[in-house]
Amino acid sequence: MKKLSAYLIVFLTLAVAASFLTGCGGDEDLVLADVGGDKIYAQDLDDIFERNRETFLSFDEELEWRNTILDSLIIQQLLVQEAYKKNIDESEEVNRIVLGNRDQFLLDILYMRQVIDKINVTEEEIKDFYAKLEYKIQASHILVRDEDTAGAIMDSIQAGSSFENLAIKYSVDPSAQQNRGDLGFFVWGQMDQVFQEQVFKMNPGEISAPFETKYGWHIVKMVDRSPNELRGTYEKMYDQIRSTIEGQKRNARLEEYRNELMAKYPITIDSITCQYLMHKRESLYPPSLLETLPKNDFDLNQLDRDEKELILASWDGGQLAVGPYLVKAKKFRAAMKPDFDDYEGLAEFIFNLSMVDILSLEARRIGLEDDPEYKRKLKRFKELAMADIMQNDSLPIASQPDEGEMKQYYEDNPDEFTTPGKVHLYEVLFNDFRTAKTYALKTRNLEKFKALASQYTERSGKRASGGDLGWINERMYPRLYKAAERAAIGDVIGPIPMGEKHSIIYVADKEPPILQDFQVVKQSIKETLEKLRRSQSFEKWVEDQKKNTSIKIYENNIRASINKAKYADIDDSSDTEVDSTEG
Repeated sequence: MKKLSAYLIVFLTLAVAASFLTGCGGDEDLVLADVGGDKIYAQDLDDIFERNRETFLSFDEELEWRNTILDSLIIQQLLVQEAYKKNIDESEEVNRIVLGNRDQFLLDILYMRQVIDKINVTEEEIKDFYAKLEYKIQASHILVRDEDTAGAIMDSIQAGSSFENLAIKYSVDPSAQQNRGDLGFFVWGQMDQVFQEQVFKMNPGEISAPFETKYGWHIVKMVDRSPNELRGTYEKMYDQIRSTIEGQKRNARLEEYRNELMAKYPITIDSITCQYLMHKRESLYPPSLLETLPKNDFDLNQLDRDEKELILASWDGGQLAVGPYLVKAKKFRAAMKPDFDDYEGLAEFIFNLSMVDILSLEARRIGLEDDPEYKRKLKRFKELAMADIMQNDSLPIASQPDEGEMKQYYEDNPDEFTTPGKVHLYEVLFNDFRTAKTYALKTRNLEKFKALASQYTERSGKRASGGDLGWINERMYPRLYKAAERAAIGDVIGPIPMGEKHSIIYVADKEPPILQDFQVVKQSIKETLEKLRRSQSFEKWVEDQKKNTSIKIYENNIRASINKAKYADIDDSSDTEVDSTEG
């Protein structure tokens, strides 16, 4: 059950990513810009903010970021408007892209309607969560699989047995062998809901009665309760707390929705097909070999076409044949796949495998193809595809660079086409300058140098090789390379400061930087110049479009779209209303 829940959570989270890409601004959102009559909303920026999980040190830093992103959205809208003028919206390529991604947007809307729309975080919940952050808790626990084992361990504790020794001996928590059950300090919101509700009402020194969570049965020993020095002000923590509560409610709703779907689309396993596969398996292999083979897999090459098309499972609106099942199941480890005679486990596993199909079916059945938000998102995605085609395929093509221009670029940028020099070094790393200087003066041949390194170098792992660093370039050891670059082969250089230590080096060999022949790098130069010209051409196009399009930027709204409570460096003047107009 937990595997399936995790699959659903991961899958539906992908649907949220799609919503970030398409934006969800509405008529009531704060308008940040008007581009020739098309509005850009604060929510459009917030979606990008959430997708990238951007964090900032100050109000001004976030304001600068928002202005930068807003400018990119304005350019994007200019591309869309021009694409409509060129009828790119009617092109076969655009419609093919939209058709191929349509189901993803259906799943996006399904996630919104069945999960996000059903979540509500109240001010009281945020205040309560903040109050519970006043303290941090240190606790130890013993985790076991069943109630009887927990009861027996509890009896041992009450009889005087060591909690820590029992944790090492019986706990199924993988970390118990190292930490003796100690969970360290944690604050409210970092643990399972049932677990933390039990622990936070305990007092130091108290041991709980056994209680159950989704992970198993716990016995908890409260160790310490201390003030949480990391708790900030309510205002500064408000967004973080709201996000945490939303996440908890979202996960709970996902689990609930998973159960609803399983009830609505129960998987029926065809027992005759399973029995046939088990019987065929027995007929193919001798008993001695059969015992070593898993009962949850089958070699596709041993099945003919008719056998691969046998229906293994069905549900309302769909089915899965043996062949496709085996192909999909190949992606999973053997331990995750149920045996063919485990009908209940097989049904759950196939529900997992078929989740995308079931979700798409459910979205259509409840009429989400007519949902206004679905239509809006699909339209927005189509416009993004149009903008991409417009920028890459439909703008004026810059002239191709000629031979003279390429040679000039080659001569002006030699570093781009030079293979870095490298040196072969041996090194002895000493702890102090005086010792390094002494040995640098009296160690003049390689064999003595290697013997010295084998005995004294502090460079980890280099004594066995006699201090051999191999071939190095400037990027690997900048100081050593610079010193060796000026020396001759056979020279001993140093001491060279290396943090608090000092190196002496023996220059065993050198290879100078090599400028590659023009003909070798000619194609690379051509591609670089073409890319540069396309960029310059696009910048000129954007400049012209901005001049010829009415663009109004609402700077006061941009400032208002930032949660000022997150920052302590805000001047009251930041609320001054200033708008700017381009075009």
